[in-house]
Amino acid sequence: MEAAQQPQYTVSARKYRPQHWDAVVGQDSITRTLKQAIDQEQIAQAYLFCGPRGVGKTTSARIFSRAINGFDANDQEDYAFNVFELDAASNNKVEDIRSIVDQVRIPPQQGNYKVYIIDEVHMLSQAAFNAFLKTLEEPPPHAVFVLATTEKHKILPTILSRCQIFDFHRITVPDMVEHLKGICEKEGIEAEEAALHVVAVKADGALRDALSIFDQLVAFAGKKLDYATVAEHLHVLDQQTYFDVVDAVREAEVAKALLILDGIISRGFDPHHFITGLGAHLRNLLMSKDASTVALMEVTDDVKAQFSTQSASVDLRFLVRALDAVNQADVQYKGSNHQRLLVELTLMQLASFTEAEKKKPELTPVEAGAWSGETTQPKAPATPASDAAPQPQPPPAPIPESKQAPVVEQPKAEEPPQSAPAPSPVREKPKAPKVQAISSLGIAAPSTLMDVVKPKEPPAPAATREQPVTAEAVKKAWEAFIVVVEKEGQFNLLTTLKATTFSFDASTITLTVLNRLQTEQIREVQLRLNHYFADELENDTLSLVVELAEVETSNAAAEFMNDRERYDEMVKKNPKLDELRKRLDLDLLG
Repeated sequence: MEAAQQPQYTVSARKYRPQHWDAVVGQDSITRTLKQAIDQEQIAQAYLFCGPRGVGKTTSARIFSRAINGFDANDQEDYAFNVFELDAASNNKVEDIRSIVDQVRIPPQQGNYKVYIIDEVHMLSQAAFNAFLKTLEEPPPHAVFVLATTEKHKILPTILSRCQIFDFHRITVPDMVEHLKGICEKEGIEAEEAALHVVAVKADGALRDALSIFDQLVAFAGKKLDYATVAEHLHVLDQQTYFDVVDAVREAEVAKALLILDGIISRGFDPHHFITGLGAHLRNLLMSKDASTVALMEVTDDVKAQFSTQSASVDLRFLVRALDAVNQADVQYKGSNHQRLLVELTLMQLASFTEAEKKKPELTPVEAGAWSGETTQPKAPATPASDAAPQPQPPPAPIPESKQAPVVEQPKAEEPPQSAPAPSPVREKPKAPKVQAISSLGIAAPSTLMDVVKPKEPPAPAATREQPVTAEAVKKAWEAFIVVVEKEGQFNLLTTLKATTFSFDASTITLTVLNRLQTEQIREVQLRLNHYFADELENDTLSLVVELAEVETSNAAAEFMNDRERYDEMVKKNPKLDELRKRLDLDLLG
């Protein structure tokens, strides 16, 4: 007797491949558009399905080809004469495309359309694309092309312009988990939702990858899948590890955090994998701070509750600073020569944030309460903290003076004037920050000195100095400025200043230069000269004017002429010199 033939095993990716539109997972907008186009008989000559792997491009192309021909998905009849599939990865030559072009002319034996599905169309050569252009633009009425690709950017724009483009997106984790639940019911497999969630996250948006991982887990664990088994087999760090790490660093238990990290590494996990997972965990804690952002977390409901519990005990400022530290470690990981030490230092840094916040709360990068509606409590300490932040360095300078001057009595004498205008908030605003900022550091004397000295400075620029000025005083100031320029080593400017003459009339100082080059040099330092004369002569009403000398030719001016100017002066004296230059065919370099 012949042994009973064992049923052939079929992988889930093929066994549960969608055969109709309702079974396509996570592409509702695309399937609805294609269904309406078929119902309205608006069939284009070419379609382009693009997107990542395993999201249903080829499956949708097959469903579409059967739908436009009215074929039943359950019918086992071979429709090879209506649907042609070509793998462009291995058939990318001109001859392969020409064979399609020759077949396009023949109408279908049954049905209304001949559909050509070209997978991985971006693998076609340049010559094959060119041979395909004309047929793709004006095919016979019975021909429809469906092109599928994972790399849309590699397709020629001339091809894209001839197609209706549909962008398939990655399948979300909830949609993938629901699809896996349905398969588990059909196969009689008991699976925890958390375990299926790990599979969906590991698949990274590709349903075909998720089904392959699912088959692997079933072969390993049998008909029962729990979270621990799936996490161990897929080599995924469980969520509880990250919860324990955050609790350890929040309690400043550096040793406990380092021991957890050592246990993770001893289990064969890469430290970079741990640091990226910790960043995702901190991000989820941040999302749990507000009910409106909880939906951004791709975790199960019980894990969301666990995140909410831990998030309630973690300060917002800690989360933001911790995320920044973990992100820096992630960026620096590949370039580090001691990668484990980098991760350990990051954990030490996280553990030190709690004490740092207690000592210097003003260093927080985000104002507490900005994430949620609780804004009344954090904003109270924000004002003194922000006032104290800019003032830690200036106070030490006047400390020696405070020891010599009787500064203890001065604040008492000035307190009544400060308390008198207390009802007027407009007058108190400029003085209040100074007193609070310095008194918060515990230094009373410098605040008194600053209040005494600073009011004297603002009136100085406001008052206009108008001391009498004489020509002799201007001359002395001019000579002193030349000495300053000489000491600075600005020899080009020094030469110009020595060749410049000046005159003084009332409140105007006129500087006369010999050429335009000197004019530009003087104007570059004109603002400096204005301030210099005003300070030296104690007169703010003085004005400085730069003029060009009217003398056309002189021995002094000739020294500052360029070659072209000298030649022009020579031609004015002897015009025949220019005729000689022209006869000799000479050019002027200037």
